[in-house]
Amino acid sequence: MSELDKNITYLLNKLATKNNIIFYFFRIFTFTGEWWMYILYGIIVISIDFNKGIDAIRLGLLAYGINYPAYYFIKNIIKRKRPFEKYEQIKALVKPPDKYSLPSGHAGGTLISVLITTSFFEGLEFLFLWPIIVGLSRVFLGVHYISDCLIGLLLGFICYNLAYLIMF
Repeated sequence: MSELDKNITYLLNKLATKNNIIFYFFRIFTFTGEWWMYILYGIIVISIDFNKGIDAIRLGLLAYGINYPAYYFIKNIIKRKRPFEKYEQIKALVKPPDKYSLPSGHAGGTLISVLITTSFFEGLEFLFLWPIIVGLSRVFLGVHYISDCLIGLLLGFICYNLAYLIMF
């Protein structure tokens, strides 16, 4: 898997390095997965429906409260180097938020947001594209491998479901 991970990362990163449209598209999506954006998402759900928004925020606090310690624990146990640090042909097109690569916090965090949003508001299933694009953005921008994003998505899914089981 490591060679496949490297090759996919290299090819996607090369596309973003050579094409400004691809770079800016994925740069914008990666921005939507920054930790502080979740505050904005909380404000939006409260604005749409106060009661559902409060319940969504409570679930989010619990899910992220489970996710982030697990995320940091895994990162600091595995200590996987980021692609741009391991391979000189892969360029970091954004500054990563921390030292290690596995798992992707952006992918997991955005999946938690989508799972919460779709559990409280109907008709928003199209949002499931968001964590996929955010995960891909991290690969295009050279700061993650595909497997980092898949494991980040899995971690986000597990943390959301644990939080949901605890609350409901």
